[in-house]
Amino acid sequence: MPPLEAPTNYLNLGEMRFSSKKLLVLATLFTPVLFMPVKAGAETTTASASASPAQSEVSSDSTIPPAKDDFQHISVVPIVGYTEETQYQFGAMAILFFKPSFEGGTISELDLSCYGTSRKQLTASISPKFYFLRDQISTDIDLHYENWVGNYFGAGNNPNYDDFRKFDRQTFYLQSLVETNFGTKQWLPDFKYGPYVEINYTSIDFNPYTYHGKIEKPENTDGWRNGIGYHLTLDTRDNTNWARHGYLVQWGHYFYNKVLGDYSYTQQELDIRGYSEFIWNTSMAVGLLWQRTNGHLPFDKLAGSDGLKRFRGVEKNYFYGNQALFLQTEFRKKLFWRIAGDIFFEGGKAGDDFGKLMKNKWHRSLGFGGRFALNKKENLYARCEFSWVDFKNFGMTMYVRDAF
Repeated sequence: MPPLEAPTNYLNLGEMRFSSKKLLVLATLFTPVLFMPVKAGAETTTASASASPAQSEVSSDSTIPPAKDDFQHISVVPIVGYTEETQYQFGAMAILFFKPSFEGGTISELDLSCYGTSRKQLTASISPKFYFLRDQISTDIDLHYENWVGNYFGAGNNPNYDDFRKFDRQTFYLQSLVETNFGTKQWLPDFKYGPYVEINYTSIDFNPYTYHGKIEKPENTDGWRNGIGYHLTLDTRDNTNWARHGYLVQWGHYFYNKVLGDYSYTQQELDIRGYSEFIWNTSMAVGLLWQRTNGHLPFDKLAGSDGLKRFRGVEKNYFYGNQALFLQTEFRKKLFWRIAGDIFFEGGKAGDDFGKLMKNKWHRSLGFGGRFALNKKENLYARCEFSWVDFKNFGMTMYVRDAF
């Protein structure tokens, strides 16, 4: 399914695969550098005309201390890591924050990210999210380039973790989601709707790598995947970065046609999330995601795990099919200073149709992670999480913002 969610942007340092049979040496330096906000200019106040001469003499030589602007304008996150799959990783992400145009308005953001690995893997993205007309219109855009080495586990819900085909993938895509509440604000203030557009060109090459197993190469790989669609959203969350109250119900329907690109297919998605307070000032989040695809589409666009937000700690499309279902539960807690933590449990499975989806075996993942606040006022955290996948294999995910 299209990875863009509203509102969300991400630093794609997930999709890291670990085997429990091997010794993994992990050295990760996660050092956020937070730039201080720009200070407001000083203001000078003299005595009023009604003040006494003595008061005027004192106040005419006095100034009120300059008001501090506590608005955080920028946050920069350098990341260095090591895994078996990527070897050494080097990257950085900068997030620019823009003041709202009115008191109490939503802050606009611009995310810039780029990272590479010692295996010559590279990804870069520009992701602005802006609000207009007193928050009545929001735009969420993701411009992304990726030159990556991936692993193909074959189709289905029961892959062999140690049997896969390697491939080189080059991807360039632009995804844009516009949402508004024009015409609905009066009678349904939490409801929004809007169009979705994707322009995507992907090239996948299996030939550079020798493989002696039984996994056949997929037929549909290269070409343009261009489509349009719409979102319907009911959102009562108190915060879009780290929600502590409310719920989100979102329906997305996307249409890809050969008039626009090289494939004809449809994608549907139902995303339901709920948030509440738990004991010891802990936040609890629960989520359900159902995905469906139909038609002639590339294997990497089928419904399945993304390894980053939906079933963390595995590679993208570790398991996939025409339909996929995910259940998630997570407990989040702020600890001290800018540090927070979470524990989570996830289940996911895929199938060719709804009947097979219901009968298929669940994949399960138990995990925990640490978080660092990039912007405390906006509850924006970067996180690093470890997963125990199917209680057999270990995975790691690094990401900006919550998984759901």
